[in-house]
Amino acid sequence: MRLAAAALALATAIRVAAAPPALGAAADALAAEIGPPAEGRRALALAVETRSSSLARPLEAALERALAGAGYTVTPVRGAADAEAAARDSGQDWLVRVQGGLVPGRRELALVGEVIPTWRSFFLQRRPDARAIPPRLVSVRAPADAEALVLAREGRPSGAPFAAVRPLARVDGRVLALAIGDAGGGGAAIAAVLTDAVVILSPAGAPLARLAIDPSARGPVRDPAATIALGDFGPGRVAVAWAGGAPEVLALRGGALERAGTLAAVPLCAGEPGAVFGAFAPGTGVLLDALSRAPGGPSAQRSARRLYGVAAAPRGGPVAFAALGTDLRLELLGPELQPAEVATSTLPSTRPANFPVLLPSVGTGFALADLDGDGVAEIVASAPTPSPPDRVRVLAARQGAAPLLEWGPIDGLILAGAGGDLTGDGVDDALLADVVRVPGGVATELLLVTSDPREAR
Repeated sequence: MRLAAAALALATAIRVAAAPPALGAAADALAAEIGPPAEGRRALALAVETRSSSLARPLEAALERALAGAGYTVTPVRGAADAEAAARDSGQDWLVRVQGGLVPGRRELALVGEVIPTWRSFFLQRRPDARAIPPRLVSVRAPADAEALVLAREGRPSGAPFAAVRPLARVDGRVLALAIGDAGGGGAAIAAVLTDAVVILSPAGAPLARLAIDPSARGPVRDPAATIALGDFGPGRVAVAWAGGAPEVLALRGGALERAGTLAAVPLCAGEPGAVFGAFAPGTGVLLDALSRAPGGPSAQRSARRLYGVAAAPRGGPVAFAALGTDLRLELLGPELQPAEVATSTLPSTRPANFPVLLPSVGTGFALADLDGDGVAEIVASAPTPSPPDRVRVLAARQGAAPLLEWGPIDGLILAGAGGDLTGDGVDDALLADVVRVPGGVATELLLVTSDPREAR
């Protein structure tokens, strides 16, 4: 018997020790909110509910450890139709019913606990279900680390599409370029370039900051174009360039955007592998095929191609970058701008060195985003047609594969995109800028493309 008890205690200890640090921090914070046993009543039944089945047991183990440290004798309650009745019938003093999960739009764990007295009241013995004192609610939040995000992410509902698409926000004017990342406020943000301004939005699309830019300071081009990237650019985290203008670095300070410096090359995109720089073709809104990882200036032209844009996979991987030519062929690139090493269905398994991987028929509005969290970014793009209506398409990063999602038709034209985690589940989302006509001009609908299961309900 003692050996069995020791084995059980060891198994529990191993299970508790394996809980991610974020779960431990959240559990400790909730235990502190609950406080030590009142009136010496230490017997506590613990019922944990989560949307993700993978999160329930690790969270229960972390809470069991934290509450035991606060002085309680903890008994988990699982699968009971009425946890309160089960706790009362087994002679527990308290039931702590905890609901846990991710905060929508943020990389945070939220725990909400109901502390219910379950001992029998001497004065209410004729009412066995009566509570001796009123219950109370406690709640905490804690930053979610990578392990907690994996555990808390819900599975995709049976029969749900690969991703969901919904409007996130509307921006007055034409959005020329998008980026997602840390703009300097300590979390994910959206950066959008208009013809006359740079705006910073929250993950939910709420305005945070705006810097007006005088378009007359730029040289004439055939069609307005811009690039923007969020990353470490020295004096600031927002790097932007308009065709015909000088590249700049902006800083977000005190809720306001301000100029912080200049760059020698056009910032094209940035992700965990770093940034990519280039140059606009003189007098145009398209880019030279001259890409560099160094901010000192673009490298020699790789080819005579012209590019509509370059995108970065937020978390890197075998497909770290992609360059879209004006022929609407997308070149997949690795972390050092070499041809990406990806599986293809039409190329031989052994390719010559530096043999490019090109995907045909990718629309001008596109982004890289690892929507399913498998470590390889998907391509989220518009339809390869020059006129509306447009469509949202999700393509696998290999030749010959059928689209993973086609959504639409939609009004307007998708002309820009970016990838990053906007829903806070630890997996990439994509944002596309759909330019639509409105009375008196144009506006841009920002469309969220996400595989977060919470969006599928």
